[in-house]
Amino acid sequence: MHTLAAPDRWEAHYAAGRDFRPVLCEEETTFDQNVGRGIGLTALDIGCGTGGFARFLRERGYSVLGVDYAEAAVSRATSRSQNTTDISFQCWNAEGGQWTGIPTYDLISCRLSYAFIQNKTQFLNNVKTHLPTGGVFYVMTPLSDNLPPERRRTGISAEEIEELCDGWTAVKETELDIHHACYALTR
Repeated sequence: MHTLAAPDRWEAHYAAGRDFRPVLCEEETTFDQNVGRGIGLTALDIGCGTGGFARFLRERGYSVLGVDYAEAAVSRATSRSQNTTDISFQCWNAEGGQWTGIPTYDLISCRLSYAFIQNKTQFLNNVKTHLPTGGVFYVMTPLSDNLPPERRRTGISAEEIEELCDGWTAVKETELDIHHACYALTR
């Protein structure tokens, strides 16, 4: 099991102006090939951070709600997207929060945050419940087996990959580089 980063640690991370890996060309190509454009479709970006991937989804036509439990991240995401339509952000802990009342989404993404989910089984059940038939769960994550020992907690193991990919109608897995992989999982 991974060590959960406390909300105040994420707050400090984002309040200090720090961010995470931007969407690179390889990931753009992988996403376009495995998921595609979203004209008229909805997306929920879980663990959105400062909104970089949410904005990427918006550029591809999705109407996006980005959620993160760090208020500093949501504040930065909102300010960076002020003049953009069909994108919004809110504070919400998708693991510890209630999914009751959350609508279904055509796409749910969890980019660079899936490794930090403690109860992956329950989380995956919630995701599947909130995707229609044909909806896609997109995960981009580090692979713990390929990371240096001090960073392994930020990736997912082979067993977690197996759990992630279980029970979907279709699974598309693409290694971006030696450390990262993308999964497009269709309900």
